[in-house]
Amino acid sequence: MDVLQEFKNTWKTIELEEAKNGFLAHLSAYIIINVFLFILNVLISPQTLWFYYVTLGWGIGLAFHFIFSRERFVLSEWEKKAGKIEARIKSSREK
Repeated sequence: MDVLQEFKNTWKTIELEEAKNGFLAHLSAYIIINVFLFILNVLISPQTLWFYYVTLGWGIGLAFHFIFSRERFVLSEWEKKAGKIEARIKSSREK
């Protein structure tokens, strides 16, 4: 395996790990903060439940993060970046 291919494979692996870890961090924050907001809402104003507005709104953003952190999407974006880099390298060698 040549050095360029090894670099590309490592880069691809790192991109996938970062996407997964980013989503997990977002999910953790979502759970912790929304549990806190639920408790706060029930303790302070149980007659008016408002926590679910935040939960639903943030949940939409979390759903998009889930979609865009899937392997298929991450690899698609990675291939675009790798293609641009290879094209620039090729054009700079031709000059």
